[in-house]
Order: sequence, then C-alpha cells, then structure tokens
Amino acid sequence: MTQDLKATLLRNKKPLLLAFGLAVVVVFFLGSSFLSLVHNKLEMRKLAKQSIELDEQHQELLRKMERLQKQDLTYIEEIARTQYNMVKPGEIQFRFSD
Repeated sequence: MTQDLKATLLRNKKPLLLAFGLAVVVVFFLGSSFLSLVHNKLEMRKLAKQSIELDEQHQELLRKMERLQKQDLTYIEEIARTQYNMVKPGEIQFRFSD
C-alpha cells in the first residue's frame, strides 16, 4: 500500500470513528436518563401509596379526636379498659395467659 492510500483510508475512518463515538455517548446518556425516569416513576408510585395511607390514618385520628371532644363515654371507657387496663369500682379483672 502506498502512503497516499493509507492516508485516504485513515481520513475515511476518522468520521466513522467519530460518529460511532458520538453514538455511544448518546446511547449512554439516553440509557441513563431512561433508567432515571423509571426509578422516579417507581418512587412516585410508592410515595403516592404512602400519601394515601397517611391520609387514611389522618382521617382515623380526626374521627377519634372528634369522639373524644364530644365526650363519647362508650369510646372513653373502651380506651380506659384496653389501653390503660382500668376497671370499674367493684369490678374484678381476670387475665389469662397462653
């Protein structure tokens, strides 16, 4: 091969190598952007579910607070018995172990 032929082949390969390198860079960035997008969508779904659960808990707490503010004696007695192990005067509490 002559020097001119080698130089011509090298000149023809440079644009191809440059285009290939550019394509690799573009694919890399598009791929990482796509993965980031998928990750963010999954995170949004998780947070939306968590938000719904927190809203439900909030509504339940509001209902409990309203019952306490209305002085619902049945509810107050239920809390006193279940959470604080309280009994009425003269009442005997039985505890069973497994």
